[in-house]
Amino acid sequence: MLSLSGNNNELIRPLRSLLGIICLAAVTKTDRTVVFAFSSTSTTSRNSYSNPIASRYQGIHTHTTKPWVPTTATIGCLYQALVSDVDTISTPTSLIEEEMLLGPEQSLLLELEEPKRRKIWKQLEKATRLTSMSKSKSTGGGFGGGGGGGFGGGKSKKTGAKRKQKGAEANNKNEKQAEHSEFDAKQDKSRFGAVIVEQGVARINGRLSQETAASLLEFINGYLEEALTTKVEDMSLEEIYKQQTYFADVREKLNRWDMLLPLEESETVQQALWELLVDDPVLADSIAAILGREAQLYEMGTLISDPGSERQLLHADYNYQPDFQPDIPPALTCFVALQDIDESMGPTTFLPSSATEEYHEEIAVGQDDGYGDGQYKSQLLTKSANFLSTLQTGDCALYNPMTLHCGGANRSNKRRVIFYFSFKNKKYDEKDWPLAYASLRPDLRARGLSLADIQKIVKEYKEGNE
Repeated sequence: MLSLSGNNNELIRPLRSLLGIICLAAVTKTDRTVVFAFSSTSTTSRNSYSNPIASRYQGIHTHTTKPWVPTTATIGCLYQALVSDVDTISTPTSLIEEEMLLGPEQSLLLELEEPKRRKIWKQLEKATRLTSMSKSKSTGGGFGGGGGGGFGGGKSKKTGAKRKQKGAEANNKNEKQAEHSEFDAKQDKSRFGAVIVEQGVARINGRLSQETAASLLEFINGYLEEALTTKVEDMSLEEIYKQQTYFADVREKLNRWDMLLPLEESETVQQALWELLVDDPVLADSIAAILGREAQLYEMGTLISDPGSERQLLHADYNYQPDFQPDIPPALTCFVALQDIDESMGPTTFLPSSATEEYHEEIAVGQDDGYGDGQYKSQLLTKSANFLSTLQTGDCALYNPMTLHCGGANRSNKRRVIFYFSFKNKKYDEKDWPLAYASLRPDLRARGLSLADIQKIVKEYKEGNE
């Protein structure tokens, strides 16, 4: 779809004027006139939306018995409203999804207070403990104890049975932790890991300093300029995305970039990772509680959304696997805001608790037919809670990549930049998750770095600079 908001294409300007006149003609009748008063998306009440594009704006109807003759001033007013407010970039399907998510079920992604996190953590810890006990019993290591080690035996046999039982339980726990298939409550000291297992996403505030966020933002802007002008100045958009040293594939590419970042080559990146994973252990502990310390670095880069970028379709980075589904997230992704993000900049929308077959199937079917061109409204989406991730500088959103989410359309005049990294369960590979695209530089990918490896690298960097 052609953008009407660009100012670098002379061919678009006549189309703008023509569309403005068509718009005026369409709302003019011989016996009455309908005049639309437009308001920006950042100030319009969400409850006033009722269809993908036209109802993004609040209509004011004025009736008259005489034909209406548009004046130059009116044409200019509607023309300016048209080119500034109408989203001519996003696909109709993505706008339908946006509309269905608007309303009382939509709220901002907030950091849960510690008492709420602790309550979720206790419930999850209890469920994990009961599951482990049940599995231990089924393998002969339960309280009944085989081999004559029951409660009716002698003292020596009873003691031996207890030791055998404890040994079996310890081995079972060690195996589970080695496989990263069980939530480790002891590692989750801040209780954010439990929130992610339960809801699919958690906001964690103030993980990156303002100074480092500003330095990383400056580095990323310069790195993008270098990638687009110095290295690939004569390439098409598709050719640019084949340069895997710089870019990964990203959905809805217009004015949006998924740029891969180096590790040791950048002191700024290392400083950011030191603050995020070493100096402050909250993120690292949350990751370790779900994936273990040997979790493998799977992605690292930056998502850049410039003004005019379109809204993404709802998607999951990892799809649902009907034949095999882990009990806990197979990976975790962390988004870190490098500037304050408001609603007009297209913050990421998350659907909590959506890592299910029902949600994934509903989205796949709905998007395949464009939700019946808007005639069909998904009851699941309309009634689903969803969070806008309006992060402040240095805040994080840590989430299960099976959770449905999407980047919004950037309808502001500001660039939105997110620093991100992902860790995955080592026993899973891309072949296990067809929708899992690894956004990682080839040199880092070949090294197979773990969470512990990354922590060691940035520790050595920090010690060398003290």
